[in-house]
Amino acid sequence: MIYRLVSYTLILLGIGGTIYMGVEGIYGDRFDIPSISLQSFSRQLEDSSKYILVDVRNEVEINESPAPWSNTLHIPLLTLEERCVELTEFKAQPIMLLCPTGNRSRQGARLLQLAGFDAWYLEHGMFDTEREINE
Repeated sequence: MIYRLVSYTLILLGIGGTIYMGVEGIYGDRFDIPSISLQSFSRQLEDSSKYILVDVRNEVEINESPAPWSNTLHIPLLTLEERCVELTEFKAQPIMLLCPTGNRSRQGARLLQLAGFDAWYLEHGMFDTEREINE
């Protein structure tokens, strides 16, 4: 009896989690934050785009593999909220947030959008060479 109760509880939690993730995927902020592919972004940079580049990785990641663009500001995601005052001079320009996978940069872009910035992120990260080759 207890095993059946535990099994049903886990099934209900699983269904509840699936429904929640589905609703988050449909109505969540993931779709409200503008993003761009690495290939499109690279083309825009070549055409002298006015993006301000902000790398949200930590110091260890930066030392292991630096950003491929020389004019990149480094503000780790954990300190971005405190340090967004440093970006106020760039409020009129679009800000591109960078990270290896796109997850942290999406979070950072959301934070900056809530602060009134025009923030973007790279869909699959800044080292998305596999997708770039396949496209």
